[in-house]
Amino acid sequence: MTALSQAQEIADQILARAKKLVFTGDKEQEETELDAYMEFLDEHASLIDELTDLKLQLDEDERSSAEFKKIIETIEEITAIYKKHVRLIEHLHKNAKASYKEVKQGQRLNAGYNPLSTDEVSSKFDFKQ
Repeated sequence: MTALSQAQEIADQILARAKKLVFTGDKEQEETELDAYMEFLDEHASLIDELTDLKLQLDEDERSSAEFKKIIETIEEITAIYKKHVRLIEHLHKNAKASYKEVKQGQRLNAGYNPLSTDEVSSKFDFKQ
């Protein structure tokens, strides 16, 4: 198997795995989607390393061939999918930050209206009794 055909096979594997990832944005599915994405990234790193090593093995003629251009097109398609993933993850991160901010604001409001919560004890002793 030539380096070009190996590179095409690896690029196709990465593309297939990237297309398989689906982010719904559903709150109940967030954890499973995140786990699937983390697993994808773990597998992805080794495939990218292999692809990079194969690219270093190619000579100038192979890099100017139609097969190499097809590999580049596949990589561009993968990159477009990654950009969509990044935008979605940034959106989820923004929502998580907003939710965290609301929780902290609720805690401050609760502390303002209830200065002594049930888990706190008085810090003074009444010696006048």
